[in-house]
Amino acid sequence: MKHAPTPARPERSAKRRVEGVTEVEQLGERGFFVRDAFAPADLIEAALKHAHTQPLTPAGIQRGAIKSPDVRTDLTAWLDDAPLTPAFEALRQELNHTAYLGLTRFDLQLARYEPGARYVRHRDAFPGSDNRRVTAIVYLNVAWRKEHGGLLRLHVEPPVDVEPVLNRLVVFLSDRVEHEVLPAHAPRLALTAWFYA
Repeated sequence: MKHAPTPARPERSAKRRVEGVTEVEQLGERGFFVRDAFAPADLIEAALKHAHTQPLTPAGIQRGAIKSPDVRTDLTAWLDDAPLTPAFEALRQELNHTAYLGLTRFDLQLARYEPGARYVRHRDAFPGSDNRRVTAIVYLNVAWRKEHGGLLRLHVEPPVDVEPVLNRLVVFLSDRVEHEVLPAHAPRLALTAWFYA
């Protein structure tokens, strides 16, 4: 479940510009950035196949994985390894190199939202030590359309809705950005990495 660092060389740089501002600047100023085409198509295809083989259980909240259908109604699986593990490791190194975050490891969780499922407004960092610093989500939804719902709403100023399209990466500061998953109207898949320092 916890992924220790392994040697990898980042293939992309968070110094790339999005509308004239680097991703690192966006992360520092607004608390998040969005990147399309996160991983090569063959890795995304492998991640999709892998996701469909995973046994899923009702998601829990907080450190004790408490089941709370008033808060969260998706199905999840913790992954020890996945086809996108090397891409998340490259992202960890990239963020350390460009944003000096000192990220040391990450956990991976697959989440599936069935029609009607949602996750109410929350932060990803728990009280106490050994806290999550950065959340990175990659979407695995082929042919997603607006009517499918399941938008990720980031509660920043002004709020931002992120469409969960295939191979889109969303990165945000776990203890700073409140967010929610709006109700899905079609099955929705997301792979989340939580990075720790």
